[in-house]
Amino acid sequence: MKLLKSFLWGLLVSQTVGVAVDANDLEYWDFDVRQNRVEIVTEEGVRPKASMIANPTRLIIDLPGVNLGKPSISQDKISGYVKEVRVGQFDPYTTRIVVELGEEYSMRPWEVKVRSLANNRWYVQLSDFQPHSVYSLPAEEAPVAIIVPLPKPGGPSYGSRGRYTVVIDPGHGGRDPGAIGLGGLQEKRVVLSISAEVAKILRQRGFNVVMTRSGDSFVSLSGRVQKAENSNANVFVSIHANAVGGNKTQVNGMETFYFSSGYRLALSIHRNIVRGVTIARNRGVKQARFYVLRKTSMPAALVEVGFVTGSVDNRNLNSASYRQKMAEAIADGITEYLR
Repeated sequence: MKLLKSFLWGLLVSQTVGVAVDANDLEYWDFDVRQNRVEIVTEEGVRPKASMIANPTRLIIDLPGVNLGKPSISQDKISGYVKEVRVGQFDPYTTRIVVELGEEYSMRPWEVKVRSLANNRWYVQLSDFQPHSVYSLPAEEAPVAIIVPLPKPGGPSYGSRGRYTVVIDPGHGGRDPGAIGLGGLQEKRVVLSISAEVAKILRQRGFNVVMTRSGDSFVSLSGRVQKAENSNANVFVSIHANAVGGNKTQVNGMETFYFSSGYRLALSIHRNIVRGVTIARNRGVKQARFYVLRKTSMPAALVEVGFVTGSVDNRNLNSASYRQKMAEAIADGITEYLR
């Protein structure tokens, strides 16, 4: 109960689980509900400490030397398995994240995985949830330690002066035109126009932006992923246009994809497009196994801005003002996610 009481002062309840933090040290944290994992970004390198304790079952993640700099944050009723996630200043030198399970469930500590993506970027993957009839932590108060590996070598994974690094990936290019639509409209030209404007807007807002291509050049899928990894990016956003065969010009609409940890990023981008652009049809946010989504280690999303083969989308994507609005909405979604 002492651990619980230490987090009940100054609670700030949020409607979303992930919170971008303005303090100097803790840049970002997120509990990914779909993946059941905690994601952490700090300003400088850190090696977390992790443990589990019973009554109630809690996963405790301590960040030594990390300052939260604001009142504690709490989100409850997350899922049937996770009752609450709390983040607070445990002592003057330690920020603590607590994931409290539902009263009917526990986890095997040795199956909880702590992984470093960079020396300042970590995630903690929860293990399978077990009813107490299958497994329960020891009743004594001493926490059960969880193995934490050494940080991944290299510096912090964001740009200079603590800015976030965003990789914008215009699909196709060069000898690969992508989809070719009505009137010969080429996907590669549409998405480069939108991507360049997204990059411009984000740079004006202070983000460090890397483009996988800035001209009409061919870049392999693996080359795009490698560029994102070499940039130590915080997020990866791929921009494409769709197509359908059979002269089905009635098929129109925008959709956004994610694979794993990019769900909140995809949702934020999609929501801003729907809010800010008059699209032909909202085709939703969906999970997909696209190469650039599966192979990038940072949160990643892929936006299909419309069908070059659709009568309505083709007309819209041929319009510079429409592409500008689309770019602004994508940039707003990325900004909202990171801040």
